[in-house]
Amino acid sequence: MQMEDRSRLQVLSRRAALIGIMCLLSDFAPAKSQARNQFDASDLGVMARQATIAIFRDRDSTAVDRFFSEPFVQHDPNIGDGLPGLRAFVTELANSPKTNITIYRTVVDGDIVMLHSKYEGWPGFSGPVIAFDLFRFKNGRIVEHWGGQTPETGPNPSGHTQLDGPTAVVDRDETEANRTLVRNFKQVVTVELRFNRVDEFIGGDHYVQHASNVGDGTARMKARVSQVEKPGDSPVLIPRRYIADGNFVLCLVEARTEPPTANYDLFRVENGKIAEHWDVLSVIPSRARRKNSNGPF
Repeated sequence: MQMEDRSRLQVLSRRAALIGIMCLLSDFAPAKSQARNQFDASDLGVMARQATIAIFRDRDSTAVDRFFSEPFVQHDPNIGDGLPGLRAFVTELANSPKTNITIYRTVVDGDIVMLHSKYEGWPGFSGPVIAFDLFRFKNGRIVEHWGGQTPETGPNPSGHTQLDGPTAVVDRDETEANRTLVRNFKQVVTVELRFNRVDEFIGGDHYVQHASNVGDGTARMKARVSQVEKPGDSPVLIPRRYIADGNFVLCLVEARTEPPTANYDLFRVENGKIAEHWDVLSVIPSRARRKNSNGPF
């Protein structure tokens, strides 16, 4: 746990307590806009990191009550709904010989925080997994979660791993322009399969790829998309959600493949063009095997 995060968390806890006292004294709850302004983006990022570390590395069941609140909606199909489902997951972790988490990237978009991490000891996997987690906050507590995992693999054909590369969030003044760029890229290139327009979104062939078994460059990207999408057929890759913060944009995609997957595509934008890509293709279990009924999107 980083000392900076620990100190910030202590400040946030005192702030939350003071807010609660003020609300009691004034005999009314703060308006929605006021409540959202109590925590800035860096605060939410810290709390999301602290929550995942407390649950996964420390296996601390009290973290559920400190960081989460009902009604809590769980979209990860491998975890039960609500706080009882989360507590059951922590209990399951306690039975593992070792659990750990290393967080590589934090992206904050309004009340949503994205973490890009490596987990060790995730139930159901024999080795480390690479994961994306999305947390939605309300009044300083986590009230909704989406998550996807895939096994860690070795370097891809271009020598990149699933996690290496830049981590710093920059160019926050370009957030909305970058969100629009990735949204248009997804629609035009990966949904409509108009590969002749790829240069509108990616600068030349300078496209750094971190996906397993796929190397750098747009030719390999086109080949990968064409493996699951065929012209004239109904779309197979359907974008469902975009999370943007400066130079990073995440797209959560419903992949109607066999088996179906929830695809977490993270892009880094540089100078108005997509420059880099990481992903997790998380298998969606059959309805009978899902631990909640909320759907992964």
